[in-house]
Order: sequence, then structure tokens, then C-alpha cells
Amino acid sequence: MRITSSTFVVACALVMGSLQVFADSRTASLLDSIEFGGHLEISAEHLRDLDLDSSQEDDLDLLPIELELEVLFEPSANFLAYVRSQLRRQSVLRSNGDEDADSTEFLLNEAYVTVTHADTGLSLQLGRQLFEDERQWLYEAELDAIRGRYQSVGVVAEVSASRQALLVDTDLLNDVDEDSAVNFIVHASHPLSTHALIGGYAIVRDDQDTDVRTVHLGLTSSGAPIDGLQYWADAALLRGEEDGQSLRGYGIDLFGAYRFEAPLSPRILGGIAFASGRSDPEDVGDTGFRQTGLQDNEAELGSLASFHYYGEAFDPELANMAIYTAGLGIQPKANITIDLLYHHYRQDRASETLRDSGLDAEPTGGSPALGNELDLVVGYQATQDLLVSAFIGYFMPGPAFDSDANSALTARIDLEFGF
Repeated sequence: MRITSSTFVVACALVMGSLQVFADSRTASLLDSIEFGGHLEISAEHLRDLDLDSSQEDDLDLLPIELELEVLFEPSANFLAYVRSQLRRQSVLRSNGDEDADSTEFLLNEAYVTVTHADTGLSLQLGRQLFEDERQWLYEAELDAIRGRYQSVGVVAEVSASRQALLVDTDLLNDVDEDSAVNFIVHASHPLSTHALIGGYAIVRDDQDTDVRTVHLGLTSSGAPIDGLQYWADAALLRGEEDGQSLRGYGIDLFGAYRFEAPLSPRILGGIAFASGRSDPEDVGDTGFRQTGLQDNEAELGSLASFHYYGEAFDPELANMAIYTAGLGIQPKANITIDLLYHHYRQDRASETLRDSGLDAEPTGGSPALGNELDLVVGYQATQDLLVSAFIGYFMPGPAFDSDANSALTARIDLEFGF
């Protein structure tokens, strides 16, 4: 058969048309694989007397505004790419100190790819990613990492190696000191039932810049085994070395909340957290417990608002300390929760230092009684995309601080709009 020029032209047109249709469909398919989202959070915060100093006025009013944007690309069930960035502007509305100034940050929070093999339950995630346990007792941090995950009906297991800002700075506008520790994390969990989990973990952190190497070994369990009851239980051992001295501590955290079937859906909450202190300053080893250094100690606990469950004002790291918590909560409507919590703090061993806290004050070391705090937390889901949260924390110092120490107050309201 002879192919004429006109036939060739028509054939070419058909081929080009088919390729264009394929390209258009492929482009449309790729575009369908991209999702955009984010949220805008506006806060108003009042801080008073966090230094507990009665000799001078210490008030600070802040207006933080955060705009977070995220992009998800998932062309198939086996591949995913994700980027999340944040622009944060904090304005100082009122301050009695010269050190407080407006600030602007542009953060690259996450940027990673995930490859999944569905048949085996294996996945590999590479890049900057969020490490976060349910209540941030172990970690809540964005780390540059390689992380492997295995998931089946009976077990979920992860293993990872990570470091903060290994490839790119966290803040792209400002020079900040980044955590130099290298982290190795193994975490596995298994369902006790359809409503409860048990798990174990090992977290190794090696910071050669500060000559600190820590190993946290622990067991964790959480869930809602019966209607109305929510609980968690954590127990951890600390081993390691700091400045040539061995570390050998332990910590526990137990918490429960029970909701009654009654008007206003009342809840009672209670918990105890304990971290061993150093037994004797002359000992060769340090028997004090500290958390991983990646924690944030924040959760919802049945509330619509996520809050610092060791206290909004004091907000301590669990180290050389016992924390007793009791609280009441109600839910007058499906979109409103109100919680009132009481915390009592006591050092295991009287010390002149706190490892980390929301205060700008240190105890005297003359007494282990750190003080008490009352917190009020309100959550209001105004619309599907708008959450309003309000927090008040009032810390009353005990004999562990100077006898004339003032009480500290924090008050904050957050408006978070998702899109």
C-alpha cells in the first residue's frame, strides 16, 4: 500500500492529537495529586512576674501571628512528598524590659519524601520530618532524618537516625543555635485491645559538643479500655554520661480521666508524675532523671484545646520533681470544653536549679516545696475550620523560692483557622 502525503499528514495529526490528549490527561492526573493547605493562628498573650521578683514590675504583652502553608504531592499509594513552612511574626505590645523586641521568623518545618511498599507494610521516609508522640512526653521536634517504618495488624515499629538542621537551617531568616545532638530512635507498639496500646522505645542522644550521651529506655501504654475512661502510663530509665559522670535515673507518668454520662458531661482528671533526683552531690554517679530534651509536654486530655499538662505557667521539664495533678472538666455543648486543673510541685531532692521551665526564676535549694498552680483551659470549636482556645495559668511559689517571691500569671487566647 502506498502512503500519500495527505495520508501521512492525517496520520501525524492523529498521533500528535493522541499525544496531546495523553499529556493533558497526565498533567491533570499530576495536578490532582497535589493538595494545598495550611492554617493561620493569631494569639494574644499576657505574662506577669515569671521571674517571681517582687522588687520590680515584670509584665509582657505579646501578639504572635503564624501563617503556615503546606503542600502534599501523592501521585500514587507508594510515593509521597510533603513540605510545610511557617512565617511567624511576634509583636511586643508592652514590656518592662529592654531585652524584649519584635521578631520575624521563616521556618522550614518539614520537607520529606516517603516511599511505601504496601504489600510488606514497609516504608522509608527521608528529609526534615516531625517526630511527635501522642502527648509529646518523648518528643515534639522537626528533625532531619532517615526513618524506616513497619506496620501490620499486630505491630507498628519505627527506627530512625536524625539531627536537627543537618542539611538546611530551621530558621531561614535568622542565625539561631541548633541542637547538635545525633539521635537514634527505636519505637514499637502493639494493641492490647481495640481501644488500648502498649509500646516500648529506646532513644539514644549523642552530643559531642556538650559531652552528653543519654539513653532513655521505656514502656508506654495508653487508650480508652472502657466507655468514659482515658488513661496513659509511662515508665522510663535514663542511662548515659555527662562530663565523664554516669547518669542513672528513672521517671514515671500516670494519668487518667473519666467522663460521666450526666448533664454537662462532667469529667474528673488525676495524675502523678515523678522524676528521681540526684541522691548525693558527692556521689560518683548522677541518679537524677531528665526528659529527652525533645519533649513539649502538651496534649488535649479530652479537651478541644491542647495545653501544657504540667502547668501553663510553670511548665516544667519532668526532672528531679514530683507533680500531682487533679482536675474537673465539663462539656456544656459538643463544641465547648472547660477544664480546671490543680498542680502541686515538689522536688525529689532540694536543689538550686530547674532544668527547664516557663519561669525565669530558680529555687534557693533550702526546701523541696516548689509550689502550686491553677489552670483554666477553654476550647471552642466555632466552626469546622476555626478553633478558639483560652488558657490561664497562675503559679503560686512555695518555700523553695525566696520568701517574698510573687506569684506568676500567664494568660493567652488563640484563634486558629485552618484552610
